[in-house]
Amino acid sequence: MAAKRSKRSRSAQGVTAERVVLTEMGVIDDPLAVMMLAPSWKPFVAMIRHWPTGTPPWSVTRAGLAGRVLWMDTHLTASLDAGITQVVVVGAGYDTRAWRLQRDGVTFFELDHVATQSDKRRRVPSGGPVYVEADLNREDAGEALVRHGLDPTAPVHFIVEGVTMYLDEQVVRSQFSGLAAASGTGSRLAADFNPPPDAGTSQDRRLYRAQRRVRWGSGEHLRLQVDRHAAGALIAASGWEIVELISQRDGACALVPEHAGLPVGAINEHKTLALARTGPQESPARPRSELTSRNP
Repeated sequence: MAAKRSKRSRSAQGVTAERVVLTEMGVIDDPLAVMMLAPSWKPFVAMIRHWPTGTPPWSVTRAGLAGRVLWMDTHLTASLDAGITQVVVVGAGYDTRAWRLQRDGVTFFELDHVATQSDKRRRVPSGGPVYVEADLNREDAGEALVRHGLDPTAPVHFIVEGVTMYLDEQVVRSQFSGLAAASGTGSRLAADFNPPPDAGTSQDRRLYRAQRRVRWGSGEHLRLQVDRHAAGALIAASGWEIVELISQRDGACALVPEHAGLPVGAINEHKTLALARTGPQESPARPRSELTSRNP
């Protein structure tokens, strides 16, 4: 078991910095991200702002993150349009969906470990989610959510973004099963998975090694790295029915605007985006990620 984390997540702050950059580029709309940025990450954002014309550092990572955020937002919006009124962000970090996608009558829950959540709550505006402190390596997320007011008889839209790769496979299976048990028929689960380190091109492998060096000393080690078939099998074995299982590259090609100039075609095609559901339900609204890619 991983030790209980006593510091805010470095990777969560890195994602926040990238969301600041993507907002300034007009790729996503996340004005709250800059409020949550720690001082240590502000020089990174300033460097990207003043980078000469050309491909800025980490542009492939930025393209992948943009596609992932837009894909998650697209499916969440479809769930809200379908009448789901409970949204849970698992391992939320500095997520801002509880503000930027809020609707009347919808309750957002954010589950994360205490260090990052405490830091976030000092930075964010009033309102927002119901905060649930939990260590995914030690506590059942579904049970913790129900204790904090989640209605287990009603459908829920769960977002597990940028989380599975930091947990052991058995932990992911157990947590996904617990989420299914803590929610009503018609619930939806959106998650992403990292592939094995040897999957993809030589450029993919170089980027993987560079990202590993950046994480050095953070205590945030990659644990679960699976191909698309294994990711789907894991979800199915946890009590969920697969709705969509696609490459993160395909999601980005369909959703990231061309004006951004991001290298979506260079994203590792073995990274996976997965949408699943519990029980029978109406056909979900067709999201943009199922449309023909703009980059054939």
